Amino acid sequence: MPAGGPVVGWIGSPTTYHYLENMAGLLRDAAKNHAFTLKVSGAGKPVHFEGVRVQEVPWSLEREVELFNSCDVGVYPLEDTDWARGKCGFKAIQFMACGVPVVAAAVGVNREIITDGVDGFLASTPAEWTEKLGRLLSDPELRARMAAAGRRTIEERYSLRVTAPRLARILQEAVAVHR
Repeated sequence: MPAGGPVVGWIGSPTTYHYLENMAGLLRDAAKNHAFTLKVSGAGKPVHFEGVRVQEVPWSLEREVELFNSCDVGVYPLEDTDWARGKCGFKAIQFMACGVPVVAAAVGVNREIITDGVDGFLASTPAEWTEKLGRLLSDPELRARMAAAGRRTIEERYSLRVTAPRLARILQEAVAVHR
């Protein structure tokens, strides 16, 4: 872990950056109580949150797994909107697959992917975000337990080993129906 404390990672895009921007006050408050570095990738513009140590890293597909693996905690903020409910889940799966505990918005499929308090945290209110992020920042053992549980969840429910046979069966059934 770097001298600046754990690395809290946000990996997104210019179209999702406003979700992180909406967390600026919460992150500022967290920085008053916990040393951490906020690693931001994909914002599409310079990032500066008063009172928060920010490290900006360019996003690239070739280095995406390395980027996820360089975080100690992942954050996946979203708003509860139709658009966000339709897109959510992927970043949580990516963090968890890399063994990084995640705090994610309790929106849409995130509620199915994450078992709150077991393999990640779900947050709906600023108080929940503050409390859950603070717990992960202050407790390396909790981070390790959640990281391992999150990885197991992905291996058991979302891995290629599990999903490929399902997809093959669906495709075979579709072909059989249209013969």
